[in-house]
Amino acid sequence: MTEQPLLSVRTLKKHYPIRQGILSRQVGAAKAVDGISFDIYRGETVGLVGESGCGKSTAATSIVRLEDPTDGEVVFNGGGREDKERNSDGTHPNDVTKFDKQELKAFRRDVQMVFQDPSSSFDPRMSVGSSVAEMLLVHGMTDKHRRRAIVEDLLERVGLSAEDYDRYPHEFSGGQKQRIALARALVLNPELLVADEPVSALDVSVQAEILSLISDLQAEFGLSLLLISHDMSVIRKVCDRVAVMYLGEIVEIGDTEAVFTNPQHPYTEALLSSIPTPDPRTRAEGIELTGTVPDPVNPPSGCRFHTRCHRVVQPEGLDVEQSVWRGLIDLRYRVKGGQIDVETLRENALAAESGDGDGVSDEAVTAEIRTEFDLPDRLSDPEADRALSEALDKLVDGDIEDAAELLDSTFSTPCEETTPDYTDHGDGHQSACIRHSDEIASAELAADDD
Repeated sequence: MTEQPLLSVRTLKKHYPIRQGILSRQVGAAKAVDGISFDIYRGETVGLVGESGCGKSTAATSIVRLEDPTDGEVVFNGGGREDKERNSDGTHPNDVTKFDKQELKAFRRDVQMVFQDPSSSFDPRMSVGSSVAEMLLVHGMTDKHRRRAIVEDLLERVGLSAEDYDRYPHEFSGGQKQRIALARALVLNPELLVADEPVSALDVSVQAEILSLISDLQAEFGLSLLLISHDMSVIRKVCDRVAVMYLGEIVEIGDTEAVFTNPQHPYTEALLSSIPTPDPRTRAEGIELTGTVPDPVNPPSGCRFHTRCHRVVQPEGLDVEQSVWRGLIDLRYRVKGGQIDVETLRENALAAESGDGDGVSDEAVTAEIRTEFDLPDRLSDPEADRALSEALDKLVDGDIEDAAELLDSTFSTPCEETTPDYTDHGDGHQSACIRHSDEIASAELAADDD
């Protein structure tokens, strides 16, 4: 790894405007990518991992300028330049987001993309050889015999036959089409491959073959690789470093083994707990993420993961079991969002009691709410228990706004009040969680000592 990165992504954003009305005025934006930063060095494989919808694929298409970013820099082959070498307007001379058509065409000789679904990325009316050779024609190679020779050689390198040149996409299996997609990405001899879920649509046995092929081709051609996936086991097998993405932001980044063996962000812990293990005797209990999945149009304040986090921080002066605290946060957001149907809960309580009669007591309904959110009959903290009981009484009486206000004022978390900075855990391993801030870490250490 050299000191100068091949690719530097700095505070990259991609927001999709939301428009309404006959004048199509912008009333908001879906923040698909919201300020991510990372580097890729020569010969390195970096994984970008997260749940579906976290913004991974949008980050990829923004980096290669298939979509124009909203803000930020993507500096290719020049990340080590000093600021004094910037253009007069402050932009970096190698900033892909500012390239004109000619510069962008040259950039795409050096950076190629492999898409998730190879079937949809080929023209069914063209032979696969013509599809691969088209890249050479676009970039100025007019000798059709030379084009064919190069493509036939590449088809053999990816495990197919030179005779496959004249066959059509429908004649190949999914794994074979992904091999052809790799040949097409390599035909211009690029320096960087961006692979967006390249094996997720394939059978497990075929996945292993494609991943092995990618590794072999990377070593043979000296490629750098940005691998996008939601599969943590794939990331661990292939990548040198990994960046974990949640709701448009990178929450943890570091060497793959450091992140996998010592995760520092709760979201990374949850992702790792989902990896299946073949031996049930060694299988750890998975972390269940409860709570509200945020809307990228209106993301939560502070740490965006706090609405689902199993380690969400309790406010000063409150001391309840962490699982109970998670239930209180879930209840608070459900009430605030008007998502508690008291009448349905009343019917459930009635059915649980006897199934008949004229009605059910309010106490039975509040007990049903506590059960739904895994809350005990009485909290260990007297003040918190009084506030919860009062809020539940208001909720059952139909006073939803007052109940929401009381829950808001009593059960707020520092995680929603502070946007966490990155904490350095050594050797480039960083995470964005307020549990690592001096104030919170000291408070948790003091609580453990007590």
